Amino acid sequence: MARPTKSAAMTTGTYRKDVLESRQNKEELLKGTSSDIKPPEYLTESQRSIFQYIVTNLEASGILGNLDVYVLAECSICIDRMQEIERSINEKGLSGPLVRLKDSYTKAFFRYCNELSLSPQSRAKLANINAQAAVADENPLLKALSDDE
Repeated sequence: MARPTKSAAMTTGTYRKDVLESRQNKEELLKGTSSDIKPPEYLTESQRSIFQYIVTNLEASGILGNLDVYVLAECSICIDRMQEIERSINEKGLSGPLVRLKDSYTKAFFRYCNELSLSPQSRAKLANINAQAAVADENPLLKALSDDE
């Protein structure tokens, strides 16, 4: 089974500069603007709070766009329900249905973490890529070589 395509900003292989820039420009166009990232009306107050928390903490990364509102909403619902399940487990103890629900929401949560770069591993990967790009921009030999292309 093939791996899902990574964002151009997250690629780690060697690509020609023009190809990488073209991919990044196209992805930026598809991402759209980030001017209206607001929680949908159907979210509960606790879900809205989770939504805003995620948006606030990812704002500096610049990876979110208006189209991500739906993924953010589903992630917020998932986190809120996982917390409710944990409260129920703490009060009533473990039961079969609660364990199955917890397992289902936990799997969904980890998918959302991957999609939204919420895990430490995802953020470390993004930081490493940004650091490599900064070093490449400062390297005079790489600059001279890329200017010749």
